[in-house]
Amino acid sequence: MCFYDPEPGGLAPPGAFVGARPAGLAPWQASRAAAHVERRLEATIRVVDLARAARLSPSYFSRAFKATFGLSPQKYVVERRLARAKRIMLTTDEPLCGIAASCGFSDQAHLSRVFRRREGAPPNAWRRERRQASL
Repeated sequence: MCFYDPEPGGLAPPGAFVGARPAGLAPWQASRAAAHVERRLEATIRVVDLARAARLSPSYFSRAFKATFGLSPQKYVVERRLARAKRIMLTTDEPLCGIAASCGFSDQAHLSRVFRRREGAPPNAWRRERRQASL
């Protein structure tokens, strides 16, 4: 395998690309990974499965995913789960325990803990505040 070397006719010296950042995922890999996450939000999502869908090793996939999406795969999944939970909270009267289960959180306490850390308020208070604002 040849690497680009700025000197004409030469190869990069050994170790020149050690620690180099991956360029990111190809568009088809990014869309396949995002679709996989959306399809399986309510289930356990492993980096190994996402990497397999993108046809990459798990370690390279994690670095390329972060370069593409700006978040690690784990953080991206949590963000997508929170986005779905917010959407459900605003559009239905479903109890938080049901929302937690349908969004892939282990239980209502897990949803509440992650939600409070991210939004600064518990889910029920956030829901009430947003619903009153829309009336």
